[in-house]
Amino acid sequence: MTQVHDSAGVRPLRCRVVREPGAAAVVSPLNEADAAVRALDSAAYGNTREALFVYRLRRGGDEHTGVVGDVPVEAFVGGRVRGHESVQPQRVAALVHHFAATPARSEPVALLHRADPEACRVVAETSGLEPLVRFTGPDGIEHTVWEVPAGEATDRLATALGASVHYIADGHHRVAANLRAWRSAGQPPGTGLLCVIYPMDGLRLAAFHRRVTGPVDAAHLLDRLAEGFTVRPVDDPPPPHGCFGLYLDGRWYDVALVGARPPGAAGLDVAILQDRVLGPVLGIVPVADPRLVVAPASTPLAELTGRVDEDRGALFTLRPPALDDLVAVADRGEVMMPKTTYFEPKPYAGIFLC
Repeated sequence: MTQVHDSAGVRPLRCRVVREPGAAAVVSPLNEADAAVRALDSAAYGNTREALFVYRLRRGGDEHTGVVGDVPVEAFVGGRVRGHESVQPQRVAALVHHFAATPARSEPVALLHRADPEACRVVAETSGLEPLVRFTGPDGIEHTVWEVPAGEATDRLATALGASVHYIADGHHRVAANLRAWRSAGQPPGTGLLCVIYPMDGLRLAAFHRRVTGPVDAAHLLDRLAEGFTVRPVDDPPPPHGCFGLYLDGRWYDVALVGARPPGAAGLDVAILQDRVLGPVLGIVPVADPRLVVAPASTPLAELTGRVDEDRGALFTLRPPALDDLVAVADRGEVMMPKTTYFEPKPYAGIFLC
């Protein structure tokens, strides 16, 4: 975590930026443990800078641009930065240990903000300058970093972003671990987190599917579903208009809720699936149950249905919640269960070293 003096808003970040010759050795996707596992070679980085940065990921015609800066811990505690997803205590504890062993941070937290015209102007102006670094990784993603000019441009951008409420897009566990470490240290003033701040229209929202390993009693499951859902056999995976899709005993079903949804997090598809099907019908404990396999929506359906055919289990396919629903949950002070949704693309670790 970085140490700075101002305790409000989005602030310039004191960090080192990777240089192109060393990027391949230290830059990597954020992994499931939310921490980079490789040791970072300080020789791969340039001199220390204090600035705001513009960071762009681009592959082909698909590009996503955010602002990299320091966000005070107090913003996460006081509600100016709002989360929407619950965390798993064992993962938080592991990250606290990891952070204590490797105090230099290179794994950014991704935040969302409602696009501000002034912030967009400064980002566009900065993107027209010569970049600090540009390289393409082995996965074909081009990474480019620009430094926002000090003075007026930095002040304009910091003011525009600092006036917004932000929402955690990726990094709930990293935030929780940093907050725990900050409290254990006596809540030192000026502590901040490395963040990449994206406009809300700059990222894609995706879902996680649920596969229950078999055997599952297909007739019993369908009978119970009929008590609160409309279950319609379909020839192909159902489009995302029902509550969820179901692959069971070699065929697909479109499953739609009967009646009104509850408000907030309880009304999301994933919560309805857990609260009305996985828990009471199949006895599945959320996320931690050994019979439950949580798979990103990017996983090929043929792979998942093949596993179901092998063990006679069940696959539940989910659509991502709408971004407005996510914001509403965060604004209500509620949280979704872990592995509800994820954003693409995620910022990479190892580009900034703080």
